[in-house]
Amino acid sequence: MIAKGIGLLSCAAVLVMPLHAQPRPAAPFSANIGDSSAQDADATGLQRIIALRELGYADGIDLSGLSGTRDLFFPVPPVKGVRSLRLRLPYRSASAFDSRRSLQIDVGGNTLFTTSLPAEAQDGVIEVPIDPALIRDGFLAVKLRYSGAISDDRCVDQRVSGAYFNLAPGGGLTVGLAPEAVDSIGKVAAIMPRGGEIMLPANATPNQAAAAFTLAANGSDTRIVNALPQSEGSQWARSRFALAGADAGAVMLAHDGDIPEIRLGGEDPAAAARLLNTRWRALAASPMLAAAATSRDQPALPHLTFADLGADTSVQSVSDRGSWTIALPVTAIPADRKASALAIDVAVADDGSTTPAIVSVLMNGLLLGSAQADRGGRTHLQLDLPQGLLTARNSVEVAVTRQVRAGDCAYAPQGYPAQLLPSSHVVLAKAGAPVDFSDLAPVFAGGVTIVVPGPQALPPLRRLLTTLIDGATPVRVSYGEIPSKGPYVLVGAKPPPDAASPVRFDQGAVRIQGEGGTTLIDSGAMSRLTIAQLVRQGDRAVLWIRPGRDFGDLAGVDIDRSGLARGDVAFFDGDGPVLAFSTTRDRLVDINYPEQSSLADLLKRYRLWLIGLGWLIASIGFIYLLRRIYRPAETEG
Repeated sequence: MIAKGIGLLSCAAVLVMPLHAQPRPAAPFSANIGDSSAQDADATGLQRIIALRELGYADGIDLSGLSGTRDLFFPVPPVKGVRSLRLRLPYRSASAFDSRRSLQIDVGGNTLFTTSLPAEAQDGVIEVPIDPALIRDGFLAVKLRYSGAISDDRCVDQRVSGAYFNLAPGGGLTVGLAPEAVDSIGKVAAIMPRGGEIMLPANATPNQAAAAFTLAANGSDTRIVNALPQSEGSQWARSRFALAGADAGAVMLAHDGDIPEIRLGGEDPAAAARLLNTRWRALAASPMLAAAATSRDQPALPHLTFADLGADTSVQSVSDRGSWTIALPVTAIPADRKASALAIDVAVADDGSTTPAIVSVLMNGLLLGSAQADRGGRTHLQLDLPQGLLTARNSVEVAVTRQVRAGDCAYAPQGYPAQLLPSSHVVLAKAGAPVDFSDLAPVFAGGVTIVVPGPQALPPLRRLLTTLIDGATPVRVSYGEIPSKGPYVLVGAKPPPDAASPVRFDQGAVRIQGEGGTTLIDSGAMSRLTIAQLVRQGDRAVLWIRPGRDFGDLAGVDIDRSGLARGDVAFFDGDGPVLAFSTTRDRLVDINYPEQSSLADLLKRYRLWLIGLGWLIASIGFIYLLRRIYRPAETEG
């Protein structure tokens, strides 16, 4: 136990080793547009590629109309060891009408590049060399300013331009690194790519399996493999991890050519993996690393601020409409808590118009509420979240809409500042019993056990659980042994003991039917599909996954956006999700057991016919009763 503690302390000491900045003379300015094959003139040594998709722009950046800004923060260590920086942005651009459009790029508050954009469709590449001295606090701040005017007519609405400017997700920043920039664990952890490969031995121990799963949980683009791919040249776009034995050091550094490789060993490699994962919350060179590593052990707070979610709350210049988008994954919610409401604070500058600006809030495409902006101060909205709206990955949009002061062309379109204030937050409440897959993330946040038949089940399982477990979740792996307490995930053909599952396999054939009795999944397909179910075992939350024939193929499927997100039952084939629904809320999906013919099943199956028959019998009886009453009256008359 003492050796284990010393190993982790040594790992933490290496990771938080400070990196000293060394100023360098400014590089000469130059830019190339349209040459997609252009490379750095001084591209020697290791080249770290930080793409836009790594910053969260999986589909690139889209700016429409004639205005828009984006703030990008590239994680780069201080300038010692950084030989060169080059921003390389492949783009597409066009406009339906003749317009005067331009793009301006500011780095560290300095304007380094500006260019005009033609109206006709154009594909090109923008390349801007950057002085490493502009790195601040471990980041390179880049601001993109896109603007234009369709004509000199002040009354023209910019939305009629049909203009757009799109940046490809593969574009980004190329960092030229000297060998001394990657000669220690701390330096490598500060700049290493988020996505990568983790080599898991074929006979991996449960501790090694837990470490591999923890590392893979840190990024949706990280995969568990049986062998690391061969490195290609000096382009470093993906991380490399390997698992060593218990007698090895906790964290070791190796190199495959120029590409660094991290190896984890010791008695508890999963603890070292969680320490490495904290580099996405605070760089490994930061003294706040230890606090970030233990943040989940702090008392639960009554709210989760937008700053905790990494939201951009910067000031925007709004002429007609401006918006802020905040990602709310359920893995960010603390243990045993749930999101119950949104508290939104927005400050909007007065534009002198008699029509006030409107502040509206949407979540997952549903309008939660809106209000007129307060001219004298901040606008506050307290909005409860409807039941069933929250899913595993949520998107909150806060928008400010102004009435453009056009009138008789007396005013040119003018933008006025507005800001989503940092005081905005997600209100948290005590979590109840889980009813959806998304409710499991706060339950797992305090620790979860993964029960699998062997290490070969981990790669596909990681793809299924990517929305429920992140890199800070304490994970324990067990080969077939169910823990005595705490939540767990079970991968196996049989359900957990003494647990009732929504879809049962002990009552013969199973059929999933839709509206009107349409068969969605028959018993034949049921035996081939992988089925995930939220089950209850007493007061314990259990996720049971019954592997299908193509379960192993899920290891190579990107199902982050449509995996275990909604409902409590989900079906997957080798290509990804097939069907997911809730057995407590959905009314259009029915679980049917054809071989069961109990009275309850017959009543449920033919309930509409029985209701109609009941009304018919009641109507005939009522008519017969009326005839018996009126017939004696007619005879006496």
